Amino acid sequence: MQGITSTRLGDIYVRREADIVKVRERVRRLAREMGFDATTQIKITTAVSELTRNIYEYARAGAITLSLAQRGHAAAGLQIIARDDGPGIEEARLRSIVRGSYRSPSGLGVGLIGTRRLMDEFDIQSRAGEGTRVTVVKWLPPTEAEEARSRADELRDYLATDEDDSALEELSRQNRDLVQVLGELEEKREQLEQVNRRLEESNRELNEANAKLRELSAMKEEFLALTTHDLRSPLAVISGVINFFTSGRLGDLTSEQKNMVEMMERNTQNLIELVNDLLDASKLESGTMRLDAASIGLRGLIEELREQMQPLAAEKEIALEDEIPEELPDLRADRAKLRRVLVNLVSNALKFTPKGGRVRVSAAREGGMVRVSVADTGVGIPEDDLKDIFDKYAQARSRATRSEKGTGLGLYITRQLVELHGGKIEVQSEVGKGSTFSFTIPIAS
Repeated sequence: MQGITSTRLGDIYVRREADIVKVRERVRRLAREMGFDATTQIKITTAVSELTRNIYEYARAGAITLSLAQRGHAAAGLQIIARDDGPGIEEARLRSIVRGSYRSPSGLGVGLIGTRRLMDEFDIQSRAGEGTRVTVVKWLPPTEAEEARSRADELRDYLATDEDDSALEELSRQNRDLVQVLGELEEKREQLEQVNRRLEESNRELNEANAKLRELSAMKEEFLALTTHDLRSPLAVISGVINFFTSGRLGDLTSEQKNMVEMMERNTQNLIELVNDLLDASKLESGTMRLDAASIGLRGLIEELREQMQPLAAEKEIALEDEIPEELPDLRADRAKLRRVLVNLVSNALKFTPKGGRVRVSAAREGGMVRVSVADTGVGIPEDDLKDIFDKYAQARSRATRSEKGTGLGLYITRQLVELHGGKIEVQSEVGKGSTFSFTIPIAS
C-alpha cells in the first residue's frame, strides 16, 4: 500500500480454533482503546474474524500482526496483516476473488470480499504453494487519529496485556455491542424518516412552484404572441403612410421633411424587425413554427441577398463578396427561413465590420450537407462571450461595439432555424480580426 507507514504493536499466533476468538477479543479491545466508535469496532472485529478463520481453515497456522498505520502527517488508523504459509491461491482464482466473482463451497471468496468492503484499505498477495498475506487498514477520524499517533507505545503495552476471557464472555460482549449498534441504527432510521418527510414536503412545494412557473410561462408566451400580432397592424399602416410620403404623390418634400420621413422609416422598420423577432422566438419556443421545405438553389438566394445588402455595404465602403461553386447541389430547406438566417448573419457582419472592411459568403459540400459560411473582418467577439452568443437576449459586445443596438434575438433565432432544418451552427472569432459564422443545411435528395 503506497504512502502508508506502520508502527508494529504486536503479533497474535493462530494455531487452534480457539485462537479465532482470542484474536477477535484482542482486536476489539485495541480498536476501542484507539478511539473507534462501536459500529466501526464491529466492522473491524468482523473483518479480522474472517481473516483469522481463513488462516486456520486453509493453512492450519499463521499469525495476525497489528500495527498503527500512518499516512502523511494527519491520517492514522489500525493496520491488520494476516499471513500464513499455506497452499496459497493460484493467480486466476485470486483475480476472481478480488473482482468478487469467485464463489467456493467453503465460502473463501465471500469472506475476503466481505472483509474488503468492511475496511478502508485492502491488499492481498498470494501464490500457489507460497502462502497468503492479506493487509487491511481502517482509518480513524482526524481528532482520534492525532491522539493515537502520540500513543503508539501505550497501545503496544495495552495489546500485550493478556486478558484471558472465556468464549462465553466474548459472546456476551458481542451481544452488548450488537444491541448498542441496533440502538444507533434505530436512531438513524428515525432521522432518515424525518429527512424523508422534509424531502417529500420540499418536493411537493417544488412541484407546486414548477406548475405555477409553467402557467406563468404559458401566459407570457400567449401575451407575447397576442401583443406582437396587435403591433403588426398599426406598424403596417404607419409603414404604408411613410411610403405614401416617399412616393412623391404629395409633391416634392423639402430637405427637412425628407430627413424626418427617413428617420420615421428607419424607426418603423426597426420596430417591425423587433416584432418579427419576438413573434418568431415565441413560435420557436412553443414548437408551432413549421418548415415549408423544398429544393432550393443557394446561388440564386445569395444573389438576391447581395442585391438587398449592397446599399448598406456601399454606405460603409465594405466589400461584399461571395464564393458559391456552380456544381453545388440544391438544398432541402424552407426558402423564407433560410433567407432569414442569411440576412441575420450578413447584416450582423456588416454592422460590426468597420469602414473599408470585407464580408464574404461562401459554401462547400460536406457529405450529405452543405456548409455555408459568413466571414467578416470586423471587431471580433471576446472569447468569454462565445459560449452564450446564441442564447436568448444575449448580445455579446466588445468595447468597440457597445454603441450597436439590438434585441439579442437575432442569433438565437438563427440557431433555432438552422437546427429546425437538421443542421448545426458554430462561430470562430478573434477580437480585432473578425468572425466566421458557419452552418450546415441538408442537400436535396
